[in-house]
Amino acid sequence: MASRYDLICNVNGGSEHKIWRIKVRVIRLWRSSYFKDNNNKPMIELVVLDEQGGRIQCTVKSIHVYLFENSINEGNVYMLENLSVAVNSGKYKPTMHEFRMFFKRETRVTVVEDSSIPLYGFSFVPFVEILNETKDDRRLVDVLGVVTGKGNLIEFKKEGKPCNYVVIELENIEGGLKLRCTLWEDYAFMFLKHLEDHPSESYGVVLQFVKMKNFKGF
Repeated sequence: MASRYDLICNVNGGSEHKIWRIKVRVIRLWRSSYFKDNNNKPMIELVVLDEQGGRIQCTVKSIHVYLFENSINEGNVYMLENLSVAVNSGKYKPTMHEFRMFFKRETRVTVVEDSSIPLYGFSFVPFVEILNETKDDRRLVDVLGVVTGKGNLIEFKKEGKPCNYVVIELENIEGGLKLRCTLWEDYAFMFLKHLEDHPSESYGVVLQFVKMKNFKGF
């Protein structure tokens, strides 16, 4: 009997007539705009996770946002049917999947109750792999570590707009390796507020979908 839905690991661009049907949890949702056009709504970007831990990026283009913006929420599980597939050529890649899925006008979105799909789907990258990385800084990674240091909140202006960040130092759970990580804007304020509200001798930190850079940590 054929499966009622497709697994993310099997998604490919081999057949343009294939009707893909995936059951997934939305583990990250954000808006993005590549063009300064006030007439179009920012695109909706999603990272979704299936029952086997497969992750893939999905995109709702500006012209289709009005069809789906009230139908999709981060954390929920959905059956998504009739999406198109293309090679993921985005500047930054939140998953290692070769392909990316796009919502179409004909795409169907159905809410599903399914607790078998994890809430977050972390895929932690070892510190040694990050520290040895010299070329590919387009991959967004998940990191787990213990806070061993932090700097002060840095405030400055860029093009007249206020900007804020704080640099923290993380050590891997096994010990011996450290990374410097930059938390921007709301993430910086959330981190500092947590330290203020919950004094402790040690803090563990989980960072998901962070960008790797060879200069000044993440």
